[in-house]
Amino acid sequence: MALLLEILPTEILFDIFDYLTVFDILRAFINLNKRINDIVGLYPFVLDFQEISRSKLDFICRHIQPKQVLSIYLSDEFMPDQVKIFNLYFPDFHEQFVGLKKMKFINTSTVLPNLPVTLTSLSIKTYLKTNSTDKFITKILRQQAQYLTFLKVDGSYVFRSIDTAFPSLKHLTIDYCTITEFHRILLCFRSPLTELKLFLDREENLSRINFKQLSNTLIDLRISFSEDIIMSFALVKDFIEDLAKLKYFTIQATGTLDLMDGELWEEYLFQKDIKKFNFKFTLSNGFLIDYDEDLLLESFRSSFWLKQQQWYVACEKRTLKSSCPTIYSIPYFQPKLIFYPSNNFRPVTTADREVVSKHANNLILTFHKTIPLPSSSFCHVYSLTLLTITLPSIEILQSIVDLKQIREIDVSLVKNLSIDEFEIFIECMTNLKTIKMEYNPLFVPPIRINSYTFIRRDEELFIIDENNIKRFCYLFFHVRNLEITVQSKDIIIQLLTRLYYLERIKIFCYQNSLLNITYNWFKQNIPRFTTVTFTYRVTATCLFLSIGNEKPVDDETPVKNTTCKILTCGLHKHRSGCQIQ
Repeated sequence: MALLLEILPTEILFDIFDYLTVFDILRAFINLNKRINDIVGLYPFVLDFQEISRSKLDFICRHIQPKQVLSIYLSDEFMPDQVKIFNLYFPDFHEQFVGLKKMKFINTSTVLPNLPVTLTSLSIKTYLKTNSTDKFITKILRQQAQYLTFLKVDGSYVFRSIDTAFPSLKHLTIDYCTITEFHRILLCFRSPLTELKLFLDREENLSRINFKQLSNTLIDLRISFSEDIIMSFALVKDFIEDLAKLKYFTIQATGTLDLMDGELWEEYLFQKDIKKFNFKFTLSNGFLIDYDEDLLLESFRSSFWLKQQQWYVACEKRTLKSSCPTIYSIPYFQPKLIFYPSNNFRPVTTADREVVSKHANNLILTFHKTIPLPSSSFCHVYSLTLLTITLPSIEILQSIVDLKQIREIDVSLVKNLSIDEFEIFIECMTNLKTIKMEYNPLFVPPIRINSYTFIRRDEELFIIDENNIKRFCYLFFHVRNLEITVQSKDIIIQLLTRLYYLERIKIFCYQNSLLNITYNWFKQNIPRFTTVTFTYRVTATCLFLSIGNEKPVDDETPVKNTTCKILTCGLHKHRSGCQIQ
């Protein structure tokens, strides 16, 4: 008898897949029957491993068909040595992923040494500068130079030994550069750039930026200057004057008062026919003025700004005398984190309050006794922090934020937290995933929430010791993601042994307790670690561990699509406190 799914057209199944993660698709549909397998094998995948657990990564790598992958995002932030683990699964990566178009290395310790020639989009951000990593970066940039149309790097250092042209490059982002380095890169690349994003740092002999080489190609320019570079309206106008095709302009700078003159900008933007203009200007300390926010925004209230272009501006001016006012475009430069109702952090704007509130994703409530209710609620907040003496009432919170949207709640700074009230409180947050709080042994965690960060009270040295380890493990047996401070190495062993469902844990432990933690230490002290995959990173005070599933029964069986016997070789070699198993 045919499955109901089997009779659905391929297009319908693809529409269903669009709402699922790669892991969900593979877990739910693989090996149902040959037709479903074939359809899954045709679906184009984007592998985003930025916050994935080790167990899910292992599962995906064993079942994915490289030819169907369009994009891959790798990151070592939440899983130590993720790039190396991935490379063990796919040692012939550049030959296997024949349809790959986009690759991102996001805060990784290294990069893959070879990339497929089909790759046209590459982003690189590494946190561990080693000779081998630098060599890999140089190698892949030279290999991909003729193919890349999009390139993003965290600094101009990656180009210092590159003398290769990038003839197809259209989009370039450099997160850190000097003007001199930028000019050398432009001369070397000879690229017909249409989009450029750049952060420029100060150098001793500050020269004029020369964009003449891009005068007939550059359409979109996004540029930020370090605070040491003092800009003026005339300087900005001068360096973009040669860009005849510029239509989209974004700038962040510190400088003189004329940068904040809406009338000057209105005349120039109209003359140059700029279609979109975003800016963030901070007045330099040398030009401090005693203007209020409304006066600074007055020149941005003309019909050009508000009616014709509908470009809105906000102004923040701290209460300290030494503070410098800042004006910025809304919503482009609007802070995603909003303090409410603190006057120090509530900007004066040319926009309606609704325009500001709907772009706030992270909200910090700071009231103590009474609170003015907003004219409209913050309807897109997913992270909520309470800086209050007690928990506010549910009715008050519901008038400020949509509680059903909240994914993360931080009550670690609530001075008098009632556990009974808090448990009722989180029941209203039906999509809540993560809780940050001071550990309280009276708190009974709901099973649906499996991610916790526990902080110490001021007088405490640690949270978990021999007196409370059993109760903690009993209450939090289901936890998958955990951050906590413990008394000793023995407590670490008990936590890792008893919390069977753990996927990721960050443990703080002091007094040199983390010394001598090695790959063999895990295997000798935690029996199940002889049968599961794991990676870890250890520092003087912190252990970060990512735990996977059990190893395959037959360790000698090669992983799907590779000739590497991963999990048997283990890569036990030491490297800066990190190891792979």
